[in-house]
Amino acid sequence: MKIKSNILFWLLGLILVFSCETTELDLLVDPNVPTPEALDADTNLNFIQFQLAQFFENATESGAEAVRLEYMFDTYAINYNNTNASNSNMWTTAYANILNEVELLIPVATASGRARHIGVARIIKAYTMMTMVDYFGDVPYTEALQGNNGIVFPAVDAGADVYDAALAELDLALADFASIDANTPGFNDLYYSEDNSNTMPNWSKFANSLKLKYYLNRRLIDPTGAAAGINALLTSGDIITSSSEDFKWSSGTSINPQSRHPYFVEEYLAANTGEYIPNYLMWALAVEKGEDDPRLRYYVYRQSSGFPSDEATLDNEISCWNDPRPTTYTAIDAMQPVPLPFCSLFGRGDGYWGRDHANREGIPPDNTKRTTFGVYPVGGRYDDNDADGIDDNDGLQGAGIWPIMMDSFVYFMRAEAALFLGTSDDAAAMLEQGIRSSMNTVTSFLPNPGDFTNVTTSGDIDDYVIAVTDAYMAATSDAERMNIIGKEYWLAMYGNGVEGYNLYRRTGAPGNLQPTLLGTGTFPRSFLYPNVTVDRNINISQKPGLAVQVFWDNNPAGFIQ
Repeated sequence: MKIKSNILFWLLGLILVFSCETTELDLLVDPNVPTPEALDADTNLNFIQFQLAQFFENATESGAEAVRLEYMFDTYAINYNNTNASNSNMWTTAYANILNEVELLIPVATASGRARHIGVARIIKAYTMMTMVDYFGDVPYTEALQGNNGIVFPAVDAGADVYDAALAELDLALADFASIDANTPGFNDLYYSEDNSNTMPNWSKFANSLKLKYYLNRRLIDPTGAAAGINALLTSGDIITSSSEDFKWSSGTSINPQSRHPYFVEEYLAANTGEYIPNYLMWALAVEKGEDDPRLRYYVYRQSSGFPSDEATLDNEISCWNDPRPTTYTAIDAMQPVPLPFCSLFGRGDGYWGRDHANREGIPPDNTKRTTFGVYPVGGRYDDNDADGIDDNDGLQGAGIWPIMMDSFVYFMRAEAALFLGTSDDAAAMLEQGIRSSMNTVTSFLPNPGDFTNVTTSGDIDDYVIAVTDAYMAATSDAERMNIIGKEYWLAMYGNGVEGYNLYRRTGAPGNLQPTLLGTGTFPRSFLYPNVTVDRNINISQKPGLAVQVFWDNNPAGFIQ
């Protein structure tokens, strides 16, 4: 009976195959793939905007771990191999969910006169392209997404060429915005709420701020061109200069669908910390300058107010407590003559419980004692000396942000440009404004400061600014001055690993980052190509290692660790 059934099945299959050959296969339109005419421009742009946040999340994790803004487990070589999940997701999101979707959107939006849609899509495309170059160097561009034209295995383009193409996209976006008229359809703006703006002022300032970043990253290889480009942007004044113009992704508080900040979900929703805050970050906030950074209690939340004192508990929870201090953990241009942190912030004694950079020891049962993310930027809990556990009803319940391009970032970039390129800005003034802008953004993130007893005051901010600017004015070299600018920029960019990764390779600042626990290793001057592309593309060859530098990084080999 089974044999008869199989014969009947194959006879039916042959009939269907030949039927398809003479009928269905003559159709040139795949019914499972929407035609360009069927693409909904609004839905498509919503998707692109959301995917930018996803792209940024993955890029931030990789960059932040490298520069000690987030905890990195194990060595660079192990952590940043070609199967690194963040880099693989970043690559896939860039090509499949952003660049491909932008290419589909533009002709449809052009046909319907949707200049706002096109301009926004071009800016997101430019940001994605620049970041891909910053992380991977040479990447596919001109041959990418050309499968319909027979290019199945796209070759890479020079990083400098992709950067220039991104700059051109930004100029095209600004031209798109200039063409908006009364008949131009609006869109759902998930970043600035400029749904029906006639001039798109904030998106324009973001585009120009990306141009500022373009020129600053190129300053090592083209100082003259970089200075001219930045001065032209400063003369126009059309860049981000206030917190109302910050380019950020804002998370919500709903669980279904899940809209909370991803780090809040990982920590607070699970009610079980899975991440460590780097010891170096907490040391920089709580020890290095001799006074608490005004942002300390906003950035991190302590679940414990102290450390264990008995050896058995220490052996079980902080096993490095009795290990010898590595010889590399000396004071390296610290703001105060104090050594770099090792193992934990025992000297503070008040529960800032983290881990050293690249510590690869087994994870102890300390989940309920680890310091975790605070109210800024993940929408967690403010540290008011409560020292108790966390859950999903704490703090802002996940209503955090991804700080992609903040006004403070722009001021710090301007300070660096003034210092090294002699632009029309005053470096000291830009440094101070960058600090004050960061403080304002972070402290205003707490909507109910009156409910707490340990909030930052304006006097705290003034004292901090005076201490830093005095140190800057006392510095005797540009290297010392850049270390101060770089440390303040690094502190302000908490939640953004992209700019931290670029800053460190471009300037070497902050100059006293905590070394890797097991030795310096090879710092990733760029990341390996993910196996999701190398294993499937015969025209992409893997790099020899992490020491390969991107086109704009001509600093000496091994100058950062």
